[in-house]
Amino acid sequence: MSQEPKQYKVLISTDPGKVRALNEDNFVLNKTVRRAESPFQHVRARSLREPLLCGVFDGMGGEKGGREASEIAARIAVEYYLFLSKSRVDPSGSIGDFVSNCNSQIKGYLTKHRLNRGGSTFAMAYFHDGAVNLFSMGDSRIYLFRRGSLMRISRDHTLAQKKFEARLFTLEESETSPERHMLTRFLGMDEDSDEFCAEAYRTLVLEPGDKLLICSDGLYDMCTEREIADILAVPDQPYTIQLINRALANGGEDNVTCMVIELV
Repeated sequence: MSQEPKQYKVLISTDPGKVRALNEDNFVLNKTVRRAESPFQHVRARSLREPLLCGVFDGMGGEKGGREASEIAARIAVEYYLFLSKSRVDPSGSIGDFVSNCNSQIKGYLTKHRLNRGGSTFAMAYFHDGAVNLFSMGDSRIYLFRRGSLMRISRDHTLAQKKFEARLFTLEESETSPERHMLTRFLGMDEDSDEFCAEAYRTLVLEPGDKLLICSDGLYDMCTEREIADILAVPDQPYTIQLINRALANGGEDNVTCMVIELV
């Protein structure tokens, strides 16, 4: 007997922050992406069946290089969702094609418009057959909130993280150094680099009460993990709006986008 598809509640919020007028972040929820003309957006989906694709894309490089790069990646993610939902293939075997497609189109856009810099990070979750496949590239993050504790699942692809792993930085230095935002992987980079690939993480099975958080660095740069956990600990709240408001209250120095997904 086939398993009944699981259902999820998804909350999404995005805001340009208090310093930047432009929102270079984007997101994808199956076939929905952020409206380009709207820097502020909140999405609430109460009951979505798997297969389900959720992702956050953080552009860098300004209006042309960053906003367009994140939008290109988000729209390709919609195509990827349609492919996965129809073909039922293992997403781990096709994430490389998604990354290559994004990279090719972003670099083509940058070349066409004679832009010297631009690109996008991404963190993405694909829910299917009762499990969740997780991927990231750059410094957008994935967290799991379970039984009162917030655990970071993703790894930052930054120079500071590499120095921490090589024991050249302490944990505190890696979290405060300017090098924490010097990316070693992103969509739009040189494909000849050894770093050119998405990182795949252990497959998850969400339990009742779990919350999966996907966010851009504008959230965790402004909020401590304790603050994030305290917000997620209260049942049945507009979590993403509360997280955005906390980031803004703490300075709002960057665009901030977050998604919270939980079992219905």
